[in-house]
Amino acid sequence: MLNLIDVRLILLVSAAVLFLISGEFTQFFVIFAQQMANPNTIVPICSCLGFASVLKLTECDIHLTHLLITPLRYGKWLLIPGGIIAAYIVNMAIVSQSSVAAIIGTVIFPILQTIGILPIIGGSLLLLGSSMGGELFNPGAVEIVKLAELTQESPQTIVARVIPIDLLASITTLIVFSILALILSKNAIAELDEDPKTDSTLADLQPFNINFIKALVPIIPLVLLFIVPVFVKLPQDFSNSISIAAAMLIGVFVAGLTIPKELNRIPAAFFEGAGLAYTNIISVLIVATLFTESLKANGLTEIMTNFLTNRPLITKFASIILAFTLAVITGSGVASAIAVMNVLVPGAKTMNLDPIQLGGLTIISAQLGRTLSPVAAVTILTSMISNQTPITLCKCVAIPILSGLSVLCLAGLFNVF
Repeated sequence: MLNLIDVRLILLVSAAVLFLISGEFTQFFVIFAQQMANPNTIVPICSCLGFASVLKLTECDIHLTHLLITPLRYGKWLLIPGGIIAAYIVNMAIVSQSSVAAIIGTVIFPILQTIGILPIIGGSLLLLGSSMGGELFNPGAVEIVKLAELTQESPQTIVARVIPIDLLASITTLIVFSILALILSKNAIAELDEDPKTDSTLADLQPFNINFIKALVPIIPLVLLFIVPVFVKLPQDFSNSISIAAAMLIGVFVAGLTIPKELNRIPAAFFEGAGLAYTNIISVLIVATLFTESLKANGLTEIMTNFLTNRPLITKFASIILAFTLAVITGSGVASAIAVMNVLVPGAKTMNLDPIQLGGLTIISAQLGRTLSPVAAVTILTSMISNQTPITLCKCVAIPILSGLSVLCLAGLFNVF
């Protein structure tokens, strides 16, 4: 997590200096304390990552992965787009990109090697599927929670608004990569197609008995968050944060029932995941908020807002390019998206823009930027799995990612969502 430490240090020191210049240095500590105990971010994000930790303990994540990958064994040409889609779906339930890459990688890589897919293609498809936007389907995802807080909307509403453009950018990236990868892999696959033993070898590779109950557990919170409110009126004191936490805890309970003899390990796994979320994610939110508040204290945010007023197109492109560039440089999609949203989203209406649309463009571009970053944790992990250098993987996904970014810019230009 070295890249995250670097981001936190830079933002923290910058915020301290800016607060000192503004003459309001005491606000540095006030805001720091407030954000350390902010229930709007801590409760949903920590419970989401706690649930992911329980899925790992119960191996529900592995069963979901095998359920998604198994049909692809019988259609070799489907493994390139199918592997990306499988990782993308797992990322909806498990919002940690590195965890998704580790889970999918152990299952799909032996299959890819068996049919002759080049390691660089395997590593690249794993990187794309794990990182380019699946988590934005989850109301507990960091960026979704933060945008909901900034716009005073429910995370479910944010997800519903963001999904169409997220899918548009992701599908574009998927199609471009699949075409390029299939062309590059054509000769290797053709050689194996001539071997009559290939199909049987592929079908028999790594037999795994799928527990369908375990495979469905990861999607329980998503179903609860989107379906239950339609039919059940929740208590008035059920805030968005509490709703997400309740859904995750129910998922934890069901996951625990799949390993009844080891139930006593569930609480520790949940809080260990929540603790990791605080260490690696909440900390980024705290320092990103400090930085943006320090900009406000010096009047820099007001100057920027005044400049962008009545310039909606410039604002949209600024949010996309700035978030993308910061994510590529820092390797953190979270820090980049939060920093840009904190500055632009609160004043969106004064700039004649829809706050949710502006925030959506920002978080999607940050996801794409992180996927193209050689210092991102998910890139480093997939490079280790595929035995390729991070730079090599980034070069391989560059054209598809830039294609997705171009579509995102066009969507912003024509107000697609």
